[in-house]
Amino acid sequence: MSEFITFLAEMPFWYWWVLAVGLLILEIATGTTYVLWPAIAGFIVGIADIWILDGLWQIQLFLFAAITFALTMFGTPYAKRWLHSVKTDHEHLNKRGAQKVGKHAVVSVAFTGGKGKVKYGDTQWIAESDADLSEGTTVEITDVRGTTMVVKAI
Repeated sequence: MSEFITFLAEMPFWYWWVLAVGLLILEIATGTTYVLWPAIAGFIVGIADIWILDGLWQIQLFLFAAITFALTMFGTPYAKRWLHSVKTDHEHLNKRGAQKVGKHAVVSVAFTGGKGKVKYGDTQWIAESDADLSEGTTVEITDVRGTTMVVKAI
């Protein structure tokens, strides 16, 4: 046990930075922000260890724990809000049906009872509408439910 205390007392400041870099690598691998806060605390304690806390290992450990706790409690809500507010240019990338909403199609089989077929691109789709539509009518796609398009007359 005394060797461990001797190690802590004589530990150079850059050991804190090595710990911080290791924690940042772990954070990048997980992406949870839980390991981010101890990494930041390690960098701060490493800086403080250069001049102020040199050799005061008890205060270094306390400061590391206190900064980690404070950042976890107060930084996590801000980080989570920022991470989840990122907008994308391709919001319908993996929603193929949503990509068709707002586009136009042509009725290929007349609608009776609110059901028929429309031609969109080079494919015929089963479609639903509130009104009966005749063949050749141009319609707008308002929703896609599985393989069925919901359309309305233009």
